[in-house]
Amino acid sequence: MAKLDTATRPRKRRSAIVLLALFGLGGLAGCSVSGTKKSYLLAEQLWTDEKYAAAVAEFEKVAAKDPNGKLGLMALYRAATTEAYFLSEYGDAIVKLRAFADASQDSAAVWEAQKQIGELLFSKTEQYDQAIVHYRSLLKLKADAPEAPEFLFRVGKSHFFLWQFAEAIHVYTEVMKRFAGSFWAEKAMYEIGVTYFTRGEQRPGEGGRGVEAYQDAMDAFESFLKRHPTSTMVPLARFGIASCLEEMDQLDAAYHAYEALKGSYPSPNVIEIKLIRIRERKAQRSR
Repeated sequence: MAKLDTATRPRKRRSAIVLLALFGLGGLAGCSVSGTKKSYLLAEQLWTDEKYAAAVAEFEKVAAKDPNGKLGLMALYRAATTEAYFLSEYGDAIVKLRAFADASQDSAAVWEAQKQIGELLFSKTEQYDQAIVHYRSLLKLKADAPEAPEFLFRVGKSHFFLWQFAEAIHVYTEVMKRFAGSFWAEKAMYEIGVTYFTRGEQRPGEGGRGVEAYQDAMDAFESFLKRHPTSTMVPLARFGIASCLEEMDQLDAAYHAYEALKGSYPSPNVIEIKLIRIRERKAQRSR
């Protein structure tokens, strides 16, 4: 990895000093240090030099020497975030963040660590079953937290990724009720349509249940358009309706719905592919 240029390096040093101050360790920036403090400063210097693996090793030494002190806990936290965001060692980062959250008495720092655990479980490791449990625990701890709507939405999305479609729809509906008027309520309403549609794809031949799911999806997308006519997700919802029509074999209606999306759908090539495919299907039938 390339060294930081001279313009970037001071910014990284300042960020490390800010972290020291936040954890009440600003005195470490002084000149006279020894022992554990010296190891901590060495770790920070290695981090500034982008030697992240070596920095983590030094942070771990500090955490082992001072497991319950401010310095040791700060080192544990720094090791975890470095592993997560610079080394992609997500499993080790989660272990360290949990250890930090269990040991620290700083409620604000613990909350940040818990949020990062959720992010790693949901976005990085895709451990959706654990993400559900984790976010539910955070919602129980702080039901009125600013992040609560997103946490609950992620619970629903985790159910979706686990193909637990009924549970996902239930949670999305809960988001809409508890956090009405929020961005996450709007997104949850759109995702209900996506969930019904995906359920239809998973049940293509179950006695018409796939068709029923597509109809439910179309109804959900139409409800979304009525509730949020100016949303940035309107083209996506209209695309969802067109897709439902196509899957239900209403090709003429689907064709017109796709054609109406020209100029507004974010992926124009997708619209053209859809139109071509419908024309081909209709041509085959007319033979």
